[in-house]
Amino acid sequence: MIYVIVQFSCIIYLFVNANVTNLSILSNLLLVVATMILIAAVASMKHNLNNTSTKEKHQLVTFGIYRWIRHPMYTSFLICCFGLMLSNPHLLSQLIMLVLFIDLMLKAKLEEALLTQRYTEYNNYQKNTGRFLPFL
Repeated sequence: MIYVIVQFSCIIYLFVNANVTNLSILSNLLLVVATMILIAAVASMKHNLNNTSTKEKHQLVTFGIYRWIRHPMYTSFLICCFGLMLSNPHLLSQLIMLVLFIDLMLKAKLEEALLTQRYTEYNNYQKNTGRFLPFL
């Protein structure tokens, strides 16, 4: 639960402090890419869309964008927030961005430990996909 609180606190801070009148071409491009990744992730998840992988009906999704990235929603959040941070790149925004990255790394590790326990094929899936970026 603490990971979710930290995650949304960081995201809200970066959204509120973004200088939307100062969005560069790079920031706009990052926001578009983040939106496309998020849409692809939601489309692939369908009925699995929830905050826990331990629900009874949950199934391991390894198709769509999940074929290449294990945590595309986190990737989307990071790319979006990075684009927003670039619009107002003061030290506190950079630190918040770092906290968000660390939080999502820790949250992903915890989720992957749970998924490894639940799905025997998860270890193989991990070896063939990147955590946040394809092939990394």
